[in-house]
Amino acid sequence: MPRHVSVRRYKDAAWGDMDDVLSREVPVRVEWGPEPGGAGEAGIAAGSTRLWAWPHGLADLVLGHVLLDRVHPAVTGQEPGAWGIRHAGTVTDMSRGADDGDNLAFAVSLRAAPGAGVPQPPAPMRAAVLLDAMRAFMGEEGLWDGTGCFHRAGVYDPVQGRLLRRAEDIGRHNCIDRLAGWAAREGVDLAPRLLLVSARVTASLFAKARRAGFSFVASRSAVTTASVDMATEQGVTLVGFARDREERFTVFADAGGRVLE
Repeated sequence: MPRHVSVRRYKDAAWGDMDDVLSREVPVRVEWGPEPGGAGEAGIAAGSTRLWAWPHGLADLVLGHVLLDRVHPAVTGQEPGAWGIRHAGTVTDMSRGADDGDNLAFAVSLRAAPGAGVPQPPAPMRAAVLLDAMRAFMGEEGLWDGTGCFHRAGVYDPVQGRLLRRAEDIGRHNCIDRLAGWAAREGVDLAPRLLLVSARVTASLFAKARRAGFSFVASRSAVTTASVDMATEQGVTLVGFARDREERFTVFADAGGRVLE
């Protein structure tokens, strides 16, 4: 739960005492390696790291982080330019019963996933539909309503016309990890889906979205020159400033012609 604190605030040329609420952020220890008795041929090297995160739904977070940032071919250099999740895994909670400090720990056992074949691109979307998707994504109540501290990311299916999954965390990269972990666990192919994000799309966020398999990204916030260049080079649709209340968005790259009038 969030932490309630007493603070002093300066506003309108005056000081005042008030109650406020802070988001909890805790360290999470993660270990990973090949699944015992069957994944050695996948070339997975064991390792460990520590993340900082909102302490909820951590199994998807740690699985997605390992898949996208630790064993993905585009990260390890084994296969530059390859996109999409290439491994599956199981997560074991090794925590010692507490929800803070170094007591939070998880082990991820990985195995090679069956080949997914040629990725299918997302279906084209009308401008009004894209804004409706952002409205559904941003309109639901969430963790940031109390603290203003959270980012969110979501998976939208253009064919079904609905939001399949939404993730929230303090770190915007954590949100993508959470979606990737969910997709790997549920066997959801992210390639034909739209990624919605609340945060600005930087080069690092764009690259993580690509590792997850997305080729259509829409942000409520800004984009950078690097992300636009990468999207243009890779044939990715990149939309920024998608503000449903203002009925507007900006298409920065759309080589696939996915955004329609």
